[in-house]
Amino acid sequence: MLNQRSSSADSFDQELHNDILKTVAYFDLFEYPLTTDQIYSFLPRNSVTAERVALAAQSLVSEDRLSHSDGFYFLPSGNSAMPRERIEREARARRMLSSARVVSRFIKQFPFIRAIFLTGSLSKNVAERSSDIDFMIITVPGRLWIVRMMLTMFRKIFLFGSRKFFCTNYYVSENGLTLDRRNTYTAVEVVTTKVIWNSEAFYEYQRHNLWTKQFLPNISIPVDEQLLISASRSILQRVLEFFLEFLPLHSIDERLMEYHRTHWQKEFGHVGEERMKSMFIISPDISASWPEDRQVPVLSRFRKNISQLGLR
Repeated sequence: MLNQRSSSADSFDQELHNDILKTVAYFDLFEYPLTTDQIYSFLPRNSVTAERVALAAQSLVSEDRLSHSDGFYFLPSGNSAMPRERIEREARARRMLSSARVVSRFIKQFPFIRAIFLTGSLSKNVAERSSDIDFMIITVPGRLWIVRMMLTMFRKIFLFGSRKFFCTNYYVSENGLTLDRRNTYTAVEVVTTKVIWNSEAFYEYQRHNLWTKQFLPNISIPVDEQLLISASRSILQRVLEFFLEFLPLHSIDERLMEYHRTHWQKEFGHVGEERMKSMFIISPDISASWPEDRQVPVLSRFRKNISQLGLR
């Protein structure tokens, strides 16, 4: 009986070690070392305490299977400067988050927008010098492509096409909050999304994507109160919506969607249908464009890293 218990405990510890290595290996792809709390939060299991995770991480360091510096864990094969670089990127992100709040106050004036979220690296509190501010725009149903057209025209005319502080490549209507693509990559992106305007819409977005718990059962998703801007809609937005409603907006929205479908098909159709599906989402309730298509290569590299670590 004692031998069975010992064997069971050893098996549990081994599984925990493997899960910790997988978690660190995933974020190593982004040169993002993790704290103990983050390892626990992003661990793909919930049958363990945070204290047990901390002890297991230290055990992996003593076995030279993990490296530890300045409170951060990373793979020994990774860049040893990652902890220092993460601290620098966090300082840069704090400055960019201030800019994101300023830009969001302007974006919320546009008609038919109901919430503004942050995605990308900035939503994880880090930023490279080359990083954009990636906004996720929540719209009124049936107006999504109109909103996209307005924001794109503003960026092209007044910002000369610059995306640095005005990258709006992800639009979702209030009817399209549930994500169909479900994997480690999309789960991490959903749970690290930050809200700038309309926390109620943010909670609704998270409720629609509780499937993320299948991948990240320990995660908690707090709202950063200091990042929020005024929850009220502006008078300008209300006035603009009142007058625009006299136009055949549903028809206009549908035509804009088909225009974008045709345009993207002509520009990127050579990559093939399957690749196009991973690069773009085109529907009445979702407009997303990721020409760099990070999801597929990231998951491919993750599987390769796992294999090199002798894990499955």
